[in-house]
Amino acid sequence: MSGRTHVCVVGYGVAGQLHHRLLSGLGVRVSVVDPAAHRLSPSLPAFTRIEDVPRRTPVDVWSVCTPTAAHVETVAAVLDRDPRARLLVEKPVCRSWEAADLAALLAKYDESRLVVMNQYAHAAAPGILKAARKEWAPGHPVDAVRIAFGKDRRADIASGRFVDRDYGVFGYEWLHMLALLGTVLPPGVHDRYLATDPGAHDLGVAHDPELTSVAAHDRTRPQDGPAVELYSTIVGPQAGPGCPVPGWCPRTPPGAESRQRLVRVDAGPVSFSLELDPVGLPGGTPLPRNMHRLTMRRAEGAREWLIHDSPMENALRWALSTLFAPGAHPAPDLRGITRISRLAARARAQEQLPVGAPAPAAPRIPTVEVKPS
Repeated sequence: MSGRTHVCVVGYGVAGQLHHRLLSGLGVRVSVVDPAAHRLSPSLPAFTRIEDVPRRTPVDVWSVCTPTAAHVETVAAVLDRDPRARLLVEKPVCRSWEAADLAALLAKYDESRLVVMNQYAHAAAPGILKAARKEWAPGHPVDAVRIAFGKDRRADIASGRFVDRDYGVFGYEWLHMLALLGTVLPPGVHDRYLATDPGAHDLGVAHDPELTSVAAHDRTRPQDGPAVELYSTIVGPQAGPGCPVPGWCPRTPPGAESRQRLVRVDAGPVSFSLELDPVGLPGGTPLPRNMHRLTMRRAEGAREWLIHDSPMENALRWALSTLFAPGAHPAPDLRGITRISRLAARARAQEQLPVGAPAPAAPRIPTVEVKPS
């Protein structure tokens, strides 16, 4: 990517700063729009509003890293300035009730391009897992897929960051898990999974009066597909008496980040476990960032591979290539946010069950009440 390419990052929180660092590493020139622009380094071109960005240095790509609640508003402001703008938007692309507004906006500005970031759709490790399955379990279809993402976000939430009262727990890691699920399931099965009514699922949710929900455990079997389980928590992988499935919560090395990203695939006599960064050694020493571990277990024993890969950098490269590619451009795939919207709606309905109604099955984790400041 040429150093002359100019990306303007809108929103300079955690995601925006990460975009800045990785884009700079790709040789891209970066400017920033953020309400606190005056506090940033004088060496970084920073502006308080989109309309303040000088037009004499055209913006090639707008990277939208604002809170989800401001995504559609930000996209509209960019398109009002440049009807042919190229936009990269962090996930979730919008709130549950805004999908139609976003689609109408993109239809109005039909010469624009918009792609949505979802780093795990571009990770290398799931492809290696798929190749290992074909080699070590030939002829065996996938019997079960389990994906678990957990992170202790209580400190962030208490300071007002990462607060999602629309999707609840489904707005944090669930789209990542759906992206990884798409790398394991055959395309047709994945399509049917996304279209399945969440009412047909065995969904357990830990509710919270301030945050809607803090954890969820979803179990289903799509037509002609394997058993699928997704589990996520925002109160830490070690919170409570344990995860719903043994082995879903790896030990956190002392001093390491309280986070897990785990994919397990069972195919015939072989089980594959993919631990995504952060990963630690058996003695507890954390490995460097962007290290992932794939473990294969069968009757003859186990094998293990360490994989170095940056899904975020891969996703940024893909986004820039897609935005600049010639020819027709597909509309953003909104099935993921439709999915988490329906799950969040079902979770809210479960919370409002009438007195005397049977309670739904819930994951074995506590309800944690956190009141943002």
